[in-house]
Amino acid sequence: MAIAGRIGSIDALRGIAALCVCVQHAVHPIIIHPATMPEARAWLSAITVDRFDLGRYGVVLFFLVSGYVVPFSLHGAHALRRFALTRAIRLYPAFWLSLIAVVATAPALPPMAQVVANLTMAPSLLGQQPLSGVYWTLFVELAFYTLCVALFAAGLLRRAGAVFTLGLACVALPVAGVLLRDAGVHAPVVYLGAHLSFLFAGTLMRIAHEHARRAATCYAVTLMLLALAAMPLLAAQPDHSFTLSTPIGVLLAGIAAAATFAMLHNRAGATSPTLLRLGAISYSIYLFHIPVTRVAALIVPPANAGAAILFIALTVAATVALATAVYTGVERPMIARGKRLWRRPTRSSPSHRERPTCSNIRVGVGPPEGQGRPR
Repeated sequence: MAIAGRIGSIDALRGIAALCVCVQHAVHPIIIHPATMPEARAWLSAITVDRFDLGRYGVVLFFLVSGYVVPFSLHGAHALRRFALTRAIRLYPAFWLSLIAVVATAPALPPMAQVVANLTMAPSLLGQQPLSGVYWTLFVELAFYTLCVALFAAGLLRRAGAVFTLGLACVALPVAGVLLRDAGVHAPVVYLGAHLSFLFAGTLMRIAHEHARRAATCYAVTLMLLALAAMPLLAAQPDHSFTLSTPIGVLLAGIAAAATFAMLHNRAGATSPTLLRLGAISYSIYLFHIPVTRVAALIVPPANAGAAILFIALTVAATVALATAVYTGVERPMIARGKRLWRRPTRSSPSHRERPTCSNIRVGVGPPEGQGRPR
């Protein structure tokens, strides 16, 4: 029951994070609409961007959850191949479908080179921009997976000291760039490191819980505090690509996300069925809410208070409905297919469930019916 409660709480956090990002982007068309009253524009901007970045709250929560969960699927025999296969099948089909939706609802057709580069989920490596404003987090996740694979290959993924050292290097990298700039040295600011530090903080929390290591808890808290302290510094850079929010807005969002994760990620007891459902479809909510927002703005332009409320309700409801359909029709079948592909034994290597032992080796006869054959 404790394990089920822990998983349920993690799914709930995913649902909360996805919904916050969706609402923040749904509010944006209202803020920029010319008919929105200045007072309403200032108020909405304050609670979703300037004074508190609601979208960043959701993103940091996502990163902490991913850091807590994803690295620990690296285990057992052939872990690297299994991880690569299951992650790719889990993430890319729904992502490619969302690319179609993003291109179809874009104000203008993007260049083909940009579309092709986005198919990789890492367009910046090919010199192209993401097609959607939310895709940048997916590249952060891919970078995190790569670092986790390197740690696992070196036998260090479950070593709190090694994870903390790498996380510390990640958060120090962009801060060092800022300090060098302040000293008059032209240096790049690698904002990617600041995002990765939250993922590694989540990993350290998992190590602390699984192995009851006090040092891992101290490492996790220290890394979290350093990552939070770096946020306003990076947001204050005049040419930054770190956030659209203000330093205080992004800092408060990060603190709130860290507090939410600390309080709820390991919560025992029953979890709201609604949050569990939102958690299950959270990836598709994240992928598809931008094109849904674009279409909803055409159907119900948020020209006044009543229309704005209807617009937000339509955006959230339609996003949840579409995400449910994508999860049911694409995500869940692909997850199951990935498991089947990996578990299917080959002719050259028996299934791990059917390795020969002293009790099942038969001399002079073939395998019993139904055993020793590829499935």
